[in-house]
Amino acid sequence: MNKKFISLREVGRQLDIPPSTIVYYKDKFEKYIPSEGGGGRRTRYPVEVLEIFRRIREMFNDNWSTEQIERELALKFSVLLNDQQPDQCFDQGEPRAGFQELAGVLARMSDVLDNQSLFRSEIRSLRDEVAALRAEREAEAGRQAESVRALREEVASLKRKLSGGEEGASIDFPPAEFLSSPLVIRSGGEFLGVQGKGNKHFSLEAFVQLIERKESAMVTVETSWKKQDSHWVLVVRVDDREKGREQNIILVAKKTITPSRNIVTEIIRLNIDGNDAPDALLLTLFRQLKTVFNG
Repeated sequence: MNKKFISLREVGRQLDIPPSTIVYYKDKFEKYIPSEGGGGRRTRYPVEVLEIFRRIREMFNDNWSTEQIERELALKFSVLLNDQQPDQCFDQGEPRAGFQELAGVLARMSDVLDNQSLFRSEIRSLRDEVAALRAEREAEAGRQAESVRALREEVASLKRKLSGGEEGASIDFPPAEFLSSPLVIRSGGEFLGVQGKGNKHFSLEAFVQLIERKESAMVTVETSWKKQDSHWVLVVRVDDREKGREQNIILVAKKTITPSRNIVTEIIRLNIDGNDAPDALLLTLFRQLKTVFNG
């Protein structure tokens, strides 16, 4: 009956062991693994080596020492080793030493090429896996961005309904024009605002969104509006549970028409944790907003 043989690549595939690990086992316990063919790419392994590699894997996973593994292999698989037939052809008489050295060098070169092929196969597999993970991450990022966009549209729709004075709506909320007008402060009789790329201006709505971005699993942001005469009062409460601190912000703004007949939303008071922000602090804040807005 013809003997069945198997390659190292097939051994790794059937046992679900990386090719580099199979090569390591083969080199480490070569004298306990039967083979035929004279070395290198010509080497063939009887199908019985599947059980040997499986057992080596188990012993490594159980933290056996090299000596313990060798004793186990010698004891359990000695029959296979005794049945191994040398696959070498000798000329009549003693072969020359130079020929033997050349054969050894060729065999080692063949082993190196075989190992490189296995490593390249494993690298290609890892690259494919990384590419698949990147594609999955990009797809998930796209889904999250779409969810955020839909949520923002829903919030904007709700704000429009509330500002439109729908019957039964009892929540104070500024009109859309007030929220979207340029946000300014008055300094030395001049109106100062923040203008971004494409002549886009910084608005009160953008200011609120900037604050709400702080919200996370450990940070809670609560906002509420109140109409007070001709002014709108925004109350923001930020609770940072990770740092164990709470911040309260009160912003009072009103609709203003500038001398050049532009409609703007003017900040007339900004209070942080009970302290009114001076004009110098407001100027600093707007400079920082300009950097963020144009970032």
